[in-house]
Amino acid sequence: MGTPTILVHEYFSGGGWPDRDLPKELVVEGLSMLQAVLADFSAWNEAFIITTRDLRLTDISLTADHIVDLDPNDHLKTLARLARKCNAAFIIAPESDGILESLNQLVASQGVHLLGSSPDAIALAANKWECHQRFCQASLSTPDTWLVNIKQLKESVNRFGFPLIIKPVDGIGCEGIHLIRDKKSLLVALESVKNNEGQLLLQRYIEGQHISAALLLTENSCNCLSLNKQFIKIDNMFNYQGGEVPFNCNTSEEIVNLAKLASETIPGLKGYIGVDMLLTDTKCYLIEINPRLTTSYIGLRQVANINLAEAIWNASWEGRLPNELLLSGKFVFNKEDLV
Repeated sequence: MGTPTILVHEYFSGGGWPDRDLPKELVVEGLSMLQAVLADFSAWNEAFIITTRDLRLTDISLTADHIVDLDPNDHLKTLARLARKCNAAFIIAPESDGILESLNQLVASQGVHLLGSSPDAIALAANKWECHQRFCQASLSTPDTWLVNIKQLKESVNRFGFPLIIKPVDGIGCEGIHLIRDKKSLLVALESVKNNEGQLLLQRYIEGQHISAALLLTENSCNCLSLNKQFIKIDNMFNYQGGEVPFNCNTSEEIVNLAKLASETIPGLKGYIGVDMLLTDTKCYLIEINPRLTTSYIGLRQVANINLAEAIWNASWEGRLPNELLLSGKFVFNKEDLV
């Protein structure tokens, strides 16, 4: 093969949001990750890069060999057409509501190699209850969690006792996560979720530092690129504020090992993934697996001695991990600083 052609598609800024006003915060976060990845592929300069841009965002500058201004009403049809021209595809999208799974399924059906996890692995990781069960089956530390029906919620909270977290089964990041410390905050949460259908998760609330691991996986091996600190503001709701890369502590080696063991519970994970954890003075708990690029990439690329886009290509296409990764300095970013 000569120069590979890679489709890099970000869902919110790339035309995946038709018939509605674009969600500003999600567009900003998605664009920040997209621009970081495109900059790294450009610096690598070993591939022809195609990317998409929502017609409503044509004033946004992107670094790619070919930019397709996409009509959101033709999102899936255009994405499939572009995929047929490419050797590989790198999809940046939320795993909630089956979005990341279906987009990867779509481009893979066009004969394109995925620079990331398989659709089946994405579906498993997106289900937080499935993740919790797999962590428990592997005897990995994770907070007590229960799957409850919305009609059982108040009764369940009374049975398990405060403080608890209510979260969706397939949410992304801090989206839809409520902290209930008492009856007053329970009433607020019940009002917020009253229109939900199906099931929710109740999880024991544990105070600690919110951290994550950025992992790079091939089919049979795994490297930890960095541990990262997450800035999360907690009131009645959880609100992601930004992060710090890297995060270090005297139990870093044990935390990295825990994250790697977590990744082994879901077959088919590949490329760049994130593992969210909670660190207390005495223990580290697994929270969930993000089978996709996470915002930690924005900080990690600033301190790593390698080109991360090249590393993702090598891991996903060639099954090869970086020989030596060094992190220099520390990079702190806030959500308000994102493009």
